[in-house]
Amino acid sequence: MVGKLSMATVAPWKRLCKLVSNGHYQEALLSYSRAHASNLRPDAFTFPCLLKSCAALKDAPAVLQVHGHLAKSGFSSCPYTATALTSAYARLLRLGEACKVFDEMRERNVPCFNALIAGFSQCGKVDEAMGVFRLLGKEGILPDSVTMASVLPACRAMEQGKQLHGLVVKTGDCLDRYVATSLITMYLDCGDSDGARRILELMVDKGVESYNAMASGLLRNGEDFIALGTVREMIFGSSEKPNETTLLVVLSACTSVLVPSLGKEVHCYVLKHAMDCSIKIRTALIDMYSKCCSLECAYQVFSAMDERNLVTWNTMISGFLIHEKLANALGLFQQLRLKGFSPDSITWNLMINGLAHHQKFAEVFSFFNKMRLEGVSGASLETMTSMLSACSAMSDIKHGKEIYCHVIRTMQHFEDDVFQTTVIDMFMSCGCDSYAGRIFEKDRRKSNDPALWNAMISGYGRCGKSSLALQTFNEMLEQQVHPNSATFLCALSACGHAGLVQKALHIYQMMESAYSINPTFEHLSVMVDLFCRAGKLSEAYGLLLKHTDPPASMWYSFLGACRNYSNAELGEIAATKLYDLDPSSTTPWVILSNIYAEQYRWGEVETLRKMMSDKHLIKAPARTELV
Repeated sequence: MVGKLSMATVAPWKRLCKLVSNGHYQEALLSYSRAHASNLRPDAFTFPCLLKSCAALKDAPAVLQVHGHLAKSGFSSCPYTATALTSAYARLLRLGEACKVFDEMRERNVPCFNALIAGFSQCGKVDEAMGVFRLLGKEGILPDSVTMASVLPACRAMEQGKQLHGLVVKTGDCLDRYVATSLITMYLDCGDSDGARRILELMVDKGVESYNAMASGLLRNGEDFIALGTVREMIFGSSEKPNETTLLVVLSACTSVLVPSLGKEVHCYVLKHAMDCSIKIRTALIDMYSKCCSLECAYQVFSAMDERNLVTWNTMISGFLIHEKLANALGLFQQLRLKGFSPDSITWNLMINGLAHHQKFAEVFSFFNKMRLEGVSGASLETMTSMLSACSAMSDIKHGKEIYCHVIRTMQHFEDDVFQTTVIDMFMSCGCDSYAGRIFEKDRRKSNDPALWNAMISGYGRCGKSSLALQTFNEMLEQQVHPNSATFLCALSACGHAGLVQKALHIYQMMESAYSINPTFEHLSVMVDLFCRAGKLSEAYGLLLKHTDPPASMWYSFLGACRNYSNAELGEIAATKLYDLDPSSTTPWVILSNIYAEQYRWGEVETLRKMMSDKHLIKAPARTELV
């Protein structure tokens, strides 16, 4: 009778362990709940199986519940159950609880160290992972291959990595495929592609995971073509077949280097070999086609998907926005909601940036308010920058201040040069140069970014405070912040607003002589305009001659100045140049005719009109919309 009772007690736990070994984790937990309700007492081997199920299902409350039952059952001190509990907490990244269980263990073994090291590594807590590894050595416990495979990803310093590599060689674990793969990852994370390549070449038992580690590491380091070469080496030089990770690496590389033909090959490979095309693969295909100028193909992949997740929707929306299809992106945003998805911060950021790019400024603020009303946090600094640019365009100081205050309240790392430059530009565009000045004073000594200085110089110039603009320009040079082409354009524009011809000429000459910056047509245009307004037509003409093929707009500006100052000689040169650029235009000859007329040179006026008639150049009659 006692034997029968014992068998009845043991049977449920055996069934439970079998369910776990077959991967039926949810059923295993339900089986435990029923057995627990029947007051059946589990054994020491039951709890590890239960904890494995909880970790696999990422069910933290279930782990806590099992932990409580384990303590009541008196198995807390059992090394086997304590190790399983440490592992479960570590896999769920509840490292505080994992450390507590680990510290309370009377007898620690290699698996419990491995579990904690793996947990810290996964969370990026490098120092903590290495600390546990050193503790293992202090306690006289020899690491195994799992230990080495767990600790190597936590290594970010080359010297430390080489020491671990030496230990791996000593213990003989370098022959283990997973340890060697971790070594490859470690070397690539430390930026040593050659070291990783040597490990791969020395491996006798290369698996697809090893090739994937090599290719994905190269991809992270920006070596896209070499990553593709590694995948090609695996396909044609080994018996290994590409898996989902391999295909994702290839698609990512194709996207980076804009090689859609290879991406199409991957797509064909998936279809040809009847591979299970997961959501991840299809989403990567959408991203690749979108960024490689094949939006139609991207949408075909998207439309053919029976099942989509939010990442898929975001990727397709991003594709439409890349190709300037705002209406399609807005339509997809509405569809996303109708399909029962709730937009996340990435979705909202995409839409707000897209609207700002298309200058739909009212909609920008509408979307941002909806995002906040729906309780979605995580507006990116890029989004905030786009919104501030919208405020600049509309001279909307009210919204601009709100956004700036929102960023200060909610973001820790908002002292980004691009963001601060946009803030200054917004305040300057709204005429609030005092606000801009205060922000600039806080940041200028910390930043060597010329864009920050450019915003102040340009802003002061637009506000009519040319003396402050030039003072800021001089301070910039004194602080040895290297000016760029835009800096000189801002300074020249400030001189232009104030009519400071000699100062502008000095800055223009300094640009080339002191900083080796070649003037662009924008710089030339400012100087020509400044000389023309000052009546220095010879100097303006001299500048135009120094540059090859100035655009028609500059010659028109020069011709207009010739009329203002009644300079027929230079006006003839400008009109002839404009005729060469556009033989069908009558405007240059009409302006020149007016110059002649103002000087009572009626003979030249008549000659000019006859020439226009001979060339069939007919001046369009003036008209008015007024009745």
